[in-house]
Amino acid sequence: MKLVLALLAVFGFLDSIARAAEPPLIRFGRGFAAEEQVWLMSARPDLTPSQGKKYQLKQILFQANPERFQAYLAGELDGGTAPGLAVIFARAQGVDMKIVASICLEAAGKEWFSTTYMVKDDGPVRTARDLRGGTVGVVGIKTATDLWARAGLLNAGIVPDRDAKIFPMAFPGMGDAVRTGKISAGTFVEPFYSAEIARGGLRKLFTAVEAVGYDHELLDIWFGDRFLKANPDAVRAFLADYVAVTKYYLANTAQAKSDLHKSGFVRTPLEIYLRNADWKRDPNARVDVASLEKLSRFMLEKLQWLEKPVNVDEMVDLSYLPR
Repeated sequence: MKLVLALLAVFGFLDSIARAAEPPLIRFGRGFAAEEQVWLMSARPDLTPSQGKKYQLKQILFQANPERFQAYLAGELDGGTAPGLAVIFARAQGVDMKIVASICLEAAGKEWFSTTYMVKDDGPVRTARDLRGGTVGVVGIKTATDLWARAGLLNAGIVPDRDAKIFPMAFPGMGDAVRTGKISAGTFVEPFYSAEIARGGLRKLFTAVEAVGYDHELLDIWFGDRFLKANPDAVRAFLADYVAVTKYYLANTAQAKSDLHKSGFVRTPLEIYLRNADWKRDPNARVDVASLEKLSRFMLEKLQWLEKPVNVDEMVDLSYLPR
């Protein structure tokens, strides 16, 4: 009996050593639009040499940022993707998370896609001024899509909520909602934008960049402070792979998109997805901190979404990126 107990103790000790030797697991909350190089890390793990050696990656799909952040607060996530605006909100509420890398930006230029607000081609809305008394569809209240809609209305001399309504709805339903008159204008991102353009009957009113007046961060990668401090080497390895995958995606976009489509990350018909315009992506994943500072001031001063300023410099930590 003593021998059996001794053997069990040895095996238990060895099992503990084996578990301790396993690389840290990154429980990563992802979204469903504009995150191609993030998804590619799971669709093509062969592009990430440190995955399985210096870190393990488990990507978990979320439909919206609030659910993602709730999962983080419940201890179910270590990091994820989110608009910089959403992280600004979280930091304002005392959530211990930091942006560590950029995914994509809203940028002006024919070579880049920018989130677009569209109306019926043959409808009464010809300019943003015609939205007075109308309704603008956004994906959620106090989201980036809401901020851009309100900025576009303010530019036209329209006071949001008083002179025009903001109505939350999912991206897939925007096209039909505009066509049937449920909303006057809707928010369109890829791949929904290209799919709706192919259907016809809608036209551009303004873009996110035109609404705020400058290029700015759209989506970023964040981690919780505690995970960063406990696993700095794993985060650095993850981000080194992420940067390498970003460069691969930019150099081999058609192949990367085909791989994502084959893996089920994108359900838009492949021929449409391959033609989609893409957001601007920094090959080194550097964050445009100045643009986040501008967004933070706009949220505070123009929209009164924040009770006090947020220190954006403290919110962003680029020291984990490859040098």
